[in-house]
Amino acid sequence: MAPVKNLLPACGLYRTTKPLPGHEAELPAGMLVYFHNHSDSGLPVVIVPEHNIMNRWHFHGAGIPFRGLAWADSLMKLPAEGFFSLRKEFAFEGGSWPKGTLVQLGYNKSADPILFIAQVRANLEENDLFFADRGVSIPRDRLAMLEAVTVFAEPAAEGAHTTGTH
Repeated sequence: MAPVKNLLPACGLYRTTKPLPGHEAELPAGMLVYFHNHSDSGLPVVIVPEHNIMNRWHFHGAGIPFRGLAWADSLMKLPAEGFFSLRKEFAFEGGSWPKGTLVQLGYNKSADPILFIAQVRANLEENDLFFADRGVSIPRDRLAMLEAVTVFAEPAAEGAHTTGTH
């Protein structure tokens, strides 16, 4: 028989599609979570987003363990937060961005995807890109128009706050 971990979805960002039994108030349907198919206890866990810095959620703590494999199967996998280019023009209420535009993908706590456009500030002395803290909603069914872009980051200073799970 295969280990339980092999029967579970991969670790990553998900949207809940139904409440977690026994934790309905903490984990209702339609919520952004980070899912781990393993933990120190051997059970899968979900972690709720704690705070958002630079359009990326941070997930802290041990998470909420659970036993229901059927609930894990109900999770909707989401693309990772990060940087993408548009495979085609993206039109939205109030404007559009052309094919090839560099964007940052983020989510709200309801796991609704949001795009943030890359901008160069006119009066900066450094060669930095800027991503606003307000973005444009994109329907989930249009996420396929995003192509992942590799962006290299400086190593974090010791003790610095980094994105992801802690």
